[in-house]
Amino acid sequence: MIYGIWCEVWGGVTGSRSSWLKEHGKIKVFTNRAEAELEAMGWTDRNARNPNRKAEFRYTVRQIQ
Repeated sequence: MIYGIWCEVWGGVTGSRSSWLKEHGKIKVFTNRAEAELEAMGWTDRNARNPNRKAEFRYTVRQIQ
């Protein structure tokens, strides 16, 4: 199976939006769910520690069809 990280953002000046996490313009994929979960947790932690953030972020692992 192939997994990706689904990113959701709401708030700030641009409102709500969502998309796959990308690297160099392409969806970042994982063949191991645990590895994808670790990456998603890292993004969640980085955003939670930013005292200047104006929006809320959520990163969840989903299977890519």
